[in-house]
Amino acid sequence: MDRFRGRIGLDRLWQWLLSQPGSLLHLLHYDLEPGEAEWFARRKLEYINSLSGNLFEALRMALLLTICAPGLTWHFYVGAVLLLAQMRVGLTELRRKEGCGRYKPSEMVDIWAKGIWLRAIFLSAFTACCIVVVPPERIGALIIYLLVLAQLELLLQFTVPVAGIISQTITLGLTTVALLFRPDMRGELIVPIMALQLLALHVMLFNLHYMFATRILRTRRLKSANETIQNLLTEYETHASDWMLETDAAGRIALPSERMCSALERTAAELEGIKLVNLLVAGPETEAMRNAARRLKPFHDLVVPVVIDGDLHWWSVTGNPLYEELRHTGFRLFVRDVTDRYTAESQARFLADHDSLTALPNRHNFQSRLESALEATAHEGAFAVLYVDLDHFKAVNDTLGHQFGDSVLVEAAWRIKSSLGGKGFVARLGGDEFACIVDDSMQAEDLGAIGKAIVDSISEAMEIERRTVRIGASVGIAIAPEHGAASEVLLRSADLALYEAKSRGRGSTILYDPAMEELKQERGRLELELRSALANGEFELHYQPLHELAGDRIAGFEALLRWRHAERGLIPPDIFIPIAEHTGLIVALGEWVLREALAEAATWPEDMTVAVNVSPAQMAEFTLLKQVIAALSASGFDPHRLELEITETMLMQECDEHLQQLERLHALGVRIALDDFGTGYSSLNYLRSFPFDKIKIDRCFITEMNAGSESSAIIEAVLDLAGKLNMQTIAEGVESEEQLASLRALGCEQVQGYLISKAIPAAELPITRRLPREDSNTAAVANLVPVQAPSADADPAPAVQEARRA
Repeated sequence: MDRFRGRIGLDRLWQWLLSQPGSLLHLLHYDLEPGEAEWFARRKLEYINSLSGNLFEALRMALLLTICAPGLTWHFYVGAVLLLAQMRVGLTELRRKEGCGRYKPSEMVDIWAKGIWLRAIFLSAFTACCIVVVPPERIGALIIYLLVLAQLELLLQFTVPVAGIISQTITLGLTTVALLFRPDMRGELIVPIMALQLLALHVMLFNLHYMFATRILRTRRLKSANETIQNLLTEYETHASDWMLETDAAGRIALPSERMCSALERTAAELEGIKLVNLLVAGPETEAMRNAARRLKPFHDLVVPVVIDGDLHWWSVTGNPLYEELRHTGFRLFVRDVTDRYTAESQARFLADHDSLTALPNRHNFQSRLESALEATAHEGAFAVLYVDLDHFKAVNDTLGHQFGDSVLVEAAWRIKSSLGGKGFVARLGGDEFACIVDDSMQAEDLGAIGKAIVDSISEAMEIERRTVRIGASVGIAIAPEHGAASEVLLRSADLALYEAKSRGRGSTILYDPAMEELKQERGRLELELRSALANGEFELHYQPLHELAGDRIAGFEALLRWRHAERGLIPPDIFIPIAEHTGLIVALGEWVLREALAEAATWPEDMTVAVNVSPAQMAEFTLLKQVIAALSASGFDPHRLELEITETMLMQECDEHLQQLERLHALGVRIALDDFGTGYSSLNYLRSFPFDKIKIDRCFITEMNAGSESSAIIEAVLDLAGKLNMQTIAEGVESEEQLASLRALGCEQVQGYLISKAIPAAELPITRRLPREDSNTAAVANLVPVQAPSADADPAPAVQEARRA
């Protein structure tokens, strides 16, 4: 309370000083309208920044040192350099603060004011030292220099007069003290002269500030008044095709014009006396115009809705109050119909925050809503973010066209929104990525149920353009603030959960777990180690036999990549292959696999083939063709014994170029096999566009194969189709005698799987005689030893899945 009373006392003292003409502080007292204080402070800053502070300080210091040079030691020059450097640092810091945007203009003016009198302390102290040591014959020139300099500093200080007078008082005070220390100076002369100088600076400083303030404020107000008058005139002159009307003090229409009657399709008698607001549609726009009119001040271009003959129109209204003998008598209004412009602007505003294809909020809108939700978590509770990514959408988009893909996105957006039941916020982030914000008043199981509902809804067949298409979705969930109190952290958590959902086979919903961060870091470490693994010779090839049923013999082997880490041991391909594909290392690995596999296969009997899997990345810019030719040349391997296994996904990317590359490989004699047949969307189309040599039936059909099952029917149909197209067939993932017998009965030509043999190193291949690697083209070829199926003790149960191929 005492501090409060003291504050009131200081305010009253300041107001009293402002009202006393003798102190000249009354020149600081001028009326500022609302909103002008910050504008006025901004003008002060513009003036201050227009002066070159560094150049001025350097010139004044150079002149000071020149005058005092005979009496100065090297210490003064070092001090001058340090002082100039410090002032430059201070000036840079002031301008950094001004540029950072954290301070209002008025606050920045106060900071500059403090800097001015702090500068005065350091400079005055240095100048005082120079005065003490300057030779007597130069003291007169130094005094004249200081008095002239004080006048020049008014150019900087009159915008902040209080700080300026403090600065000048410090400067003249220390100068006077220094002069009194000199034996050749007389105090009774120095003190009155300096006091008179301070008074003169006081008068000039405050008068300059007064002229500066009144001039720019008067100019601003005159400009504003002129603009108001000009706008009203322009409204009338420019929009003469529209109309002007007047209302009384109660807002009733008086003397409606012919144009207004024509626009509203009413007669003048019907309109006269009606309140203008009664013609308008009630809403925030109309209420805004009423509030503006109640203030009895001019308003400009307020857009209000009006219904004319059942159609919604938009009017732009500009109004000016009318007075008669200081009594308000009504408004003069300028009105024009802006329906077309307003509709276009509304559409533009909508598109700025919404996706043009799905009409869902866009990424910018989602980010704003997320920030607002995070700020409200303190009093409104937690919420959840769901990341939704469509599975297999690229295959549909590339196969059926982007226009068809757009229709799929629209349908998917509608299904996601419907799955939330109107209780959440759904946005499209781009491509096939969506995000949802839902209230987390439910349990984790309920959030999982919402995610599952989204997955199930999108997984249902879509009927679009008389086509039936199926896609899927994966969902990652993160809860705020538990999984992130900042938007970046929360979205990263949801993204990690989505990544985990996709890595688990897609079509699933995963809630974020902190352990996922460690998994990502582990993948990062593996990526670094993978980059050096090839150079360190840590990769090796294992070979799985391709068993020919007709001759009951092994016709060849499929080369499968393995990574034997120095510390981690054997790392499964399904862990390192995705990393290699993501980083682009798969191209170099694919080249190594081709060279190594052909060099090894060159030592086998001449009737044995080798199958090598190809990555989509190798298809770019005819890389695969170049790698195959180089590997064949280096090994001398017969191209007819080489099988390249490709997936349908590879053909969906730039299909024409890929088919052209495959045709050139086929012309060399290389056999092309279509891997994982039946799992894509358009395999039959590719069988028609390219003459494949072999079709590999995916393990998913073999696993579910039993008497009378759908998988058996599909396998039978594929085998029949391949026979008519003169294509060889092979079934992968054979793990039981029953599967083998069924495939033999259906006419499948080759099989591979754990029943025959797992993938084994080259040194353990069941080949009785083989050529040395260094002389692979000259030795004789031996027959093969029959391969027995592995015993139950040798390998895990049949449920163990074959590692992912390179």
